[in-house]
This record gives sequence, structure tokens and C-alpha cells, in this order.
Amino acid sequence: MVVVPKPKQIKSEKALKSAVKYILNPQKTDEQVLTSGFHINNLNFGDVEMGYTRMLARKMVGRQNKQVLAQHLVQSFRYEDGLSAEEIHQIGREWIEQLTGGKHEYIIATHIDKGHIHNHIIFNTTSNVDFKNFRWKKDTLKIARELSDKVSLKHGAILENTSPYQKSYHSYQKYLAENPIRPELKSRLNFLLKHSLSLDDFKIKAAALNVTVDFSGKYTTYRLNDYEQKRPIRDSSLISKKDQSSMKTNPEKRIFSKEMIEKKCIQNQDMKKKTLSSSEILAEYQKQQSWYKENSNIKLVLEDWQVDQEVDSGIYIFVQAGHREGSIKIPHSAIDRNEDGKLEIHISSYSKFAFMDAKNPSESYVLWGHQVISQLSRENDNVPIYNNKAMNNVHNLFDAMNLLAKHGVTGRESFEHLGEDFVSEMREIEASLDKLDKLIQDKTDSIKFNQHDNVQVQQLKNLQEERKDLQKSYNKITADLELYDNIQNFNQVKDKQRKQEERKEQPHAKL
Repeated sequence: MVVVPKPKQIKSEKALKSAVKYILNPQKTDEQVLTSGFHINNLNFGDVEMGYTRMLARKMVGRQNKQVLAQHLVQSFRYEDGLSAEEIHQIGREWIEQLTGGKHEYIIATHIDKGHIHNHIIFNTTSNVDFKNFRWKKDTLKIARELSDKVSLKHGAILENTSPYQKSYHSYQKYLAENPIRPELKSRLNFLLKHSLSLDDFKIKAAALNVTVDFSGKYTTYRLNDYEQKRPIRDSSLISKKDQSSMKTNPEKRIFSKEMIEKKCIQNQDMKKKTLSSSEILAEYQKQQSWYKENSNIKLVLEDWQVDQEVDSGIYIFVQAGHREGSIKIPHSAIDRNEDGKLEIHISSYSKFAFMDAKNPSESYVLWGHQVISQLSRENDNVPIYNNKAMNNVHNLFDAMNLLAKHGVTGRESFEHLGEDFVSEMREIEASLDKLDKLIQDKTDSIKFNQHDNVQVQQLKNLQEERKDLQKSYNKITADLELYDNIQNFNQVKDKQRKQEERKEQPHAKL
């Protein structure tokens, strides 16, 4: 199993220097044989070089992220994976370059002194291409882990072994039916965390949801009063096995402990969050659960060509998100085989999947279940297509008409040609951006040590302006292409609806 914990944010020069020194420790890295960097000339002074890049960024764009200077990532492997330290080092390099798009300096060190081999990676949050800061968003960790898994699989790593009841959708649903207490308890507790302002408030509202809470012991315990629960359940047993293994050193993993509940309540107060009263909470919870039930278990049969790769923990399937092509992973607990031997997936419209962009992994993002179902069903015709919401408002319809009018599109053939032109232009701009980015990186490397050379600095500024113009063109063409995709999807929906109506109107053949 490849483990990627939450990264550590480095917020001071002193902390960065200390972190670089720690990960490059010769005793941990085979005398620094297992170390390397990206656009770093001297690894031992990597913190200094990253600082020079930040200084240069201030000259180029006039701003700098003063809060987070660098991110410190860890990627752990087991000896059972059968990978050499050199292979693990290469996995780390490929992973971080996919995550950052190859636009950030980094140092990587592979440690072999523990019971498991692991990579330490420190990357500069300031890009050495556009000098913008890397944005670590809500879903970035999920995407980082998915990218890590995919790169590791390619090199032969063994991912997490699934439990027997997670081998198929049928076995998982049977397990949930036979063991409903923990999933239901976690569902109620998560709802309570969103609507509580103090520990007392939490307990009162918990009682309204038929949950008894006991804060008196070392562990907070819970009991569902409307289920036949034999004994109270500890908060520590409601988190994943992976989190349980590290909760002593990371107590924040125990999200249902008294301390973490109190912390969440204070956050709700500070944010002046609107919460439900104890008299409202049961009805709203039941309403939420009813919505979840209606929007879950959407079934879709996959065609063989839609399956990218099958692994122990699930399958990767091809997905096209707008003009981007990539893949998402579906766990085995959401998969069955039908009588024809075809794979059948069961997902919820509110489930989240990491879409891994095949061409630009750093542009990967999260897709909702309803988006995945809509795309796959359009491609294979196995289930009714959902109406495309992007074309359901007047603003987008006007945008669509303006786009077609601007390009003189009057028929289906010219519409298809327009799409081809958009894709061709986008690819040309992407190639130009890639070429320019490499030129800027080389120029940055030569200037960051000699920032008093005004001629060189001005040349870099000129390259930056050229890149801004090129990026604007790219943003415009991708926006047009996204609108084109929406029109195309809308037309496909209408065509299929028309064909269905025609079939209904045809007289039935006599037997």
C-alpha cells in the first residue's frame, strides 16, 4: 500500500532550511545517492535557491506568498512491494512533476533507514515559470493520492488489499445490510458536527437523532438508541484503519473525539455558521437521507473499451471531461458483473472522483458522480442520457448562438469542422506554451543568482508578457471549446429524445 499523508506546510526560512537538511541526511539516503532535484543546482542549499526564486518572483509579479514557502510531501512504500529504492525514487519524481505540472522547483530524498522505504519531497510553492503560487485546494490531497497510486501501479507497487466484503458491489451491500450501525452512526455524527455550536449543543441535538453520547471516559462513546446495539462504540473505531495506526501522534485523526468535536464547534461559532435547532434537526436529517437514497445506486453497464485498467482495488475507466481526456478509479465495492459478463458500476450522483488528466496531470480535478454517469452514458448508450444542465439557462443559450454566429456556423457539417478547428488551435497553443515554459525556466535558472543584471531581468519580463498573452488565448479557446462541447451534448440529447419519440409513434408489428 502506498501511503500519502497530509503535507506539511513550511512557513519560514528557518523551517525550510531545517527540513532540507533533514531529508538530505546522508545516513538516511545512502550518502545522498538517493537524492535529486528539479531546477536546483546544489541540493544542500536548495532552500537558498528557492528563496532566490521567490525574490525574483517579487520583481516579476510584485507579490509573494508569505504564508507558505514550500510544501513537504511524504510517499511511503512497503518492502512487500518488491521495489528497489531507486525505483521508488523515480516514482516520486514522476509523481511530483505530474502534481505540479513541472513548473515548481523541488528536492526529493528517498529514506531507507526505517522499516519501510519512503520519499520526502519539498517543492517551492512559487512557480519558476509564471511565478504564481501553487494553490493547495480542498480536493488537492485526493488528487495527489490518486496520481501517486497510478504512477506507483505503473512501476509494479501493490496497492491496498481490499477486504472480502469490498470485492464487489453485491458483497459490499450485503455487508452494509448486515452491519448497518457504524455507517449510520457516522452519518448522524457528521451531520451533527455541521450543526453544533458547543459540546452541550452537540449532546442535545445528538439525543434528537437518537444518539447517546458519553464524554466521561478516555474515549468518547456512542450508542444508537433506535438500533439493537450490544455495546457503546468508541470514537477511535469510527475512523479508518490507516488513521487508527497514526492517531497517537496525530490526535486530530479522531474526528469524533470530545476534543475534536469541541474544536469543530468553535470553528462553527467563529464562522457564524447557521445551524439547525434541536427541534429541526431530526426532520432535516431525514430529508437529507431521503435525498441521498434517491440519488444513489445509479447503475450503468460499461463497454469493454471504456475500461482502462483493472487492479486489485478497482478499475480505471476512460472519461472525457469536456475537451480533456483522462481516467477515474471506481472501487470494486461499486462494481458487479452482469449475466453477459460485462462490468456494471453503481455510483451516487453526489460521489466524488478524481479525474486524472492524461495529457496534463497537474490539471486534474474532481468530478461529481452525476457528471461521470452523464459522460459514460452518452458514450455507450446503455442508460438514458441526463439532460445537460449547462444549456438550461438563457445566458448560456445566448452565448451558444453568439459563438456559432461569430464563426458562421449554419449546419451540422460546419459545426463539426468548428470543433476540429478549436481542438487544432488549442493543441498549437499548448505546444507553444510548453516551449515557452522551458525557455522561461532556463532563463530563471540563469538570472536567480544574478538579479542585478537589468538586461536579463527585462528579457525575462518580456517572456512573461508573451506568456500572459498566450495564456489568455488558451483560456479563450478552451472556454469556446467547453461551450462547443455543451452544444454538442445538448444536440445529442435532443437527437436521442427525438428518436425515442419516433420509435414510440411507430405502430407495433402484428404477430
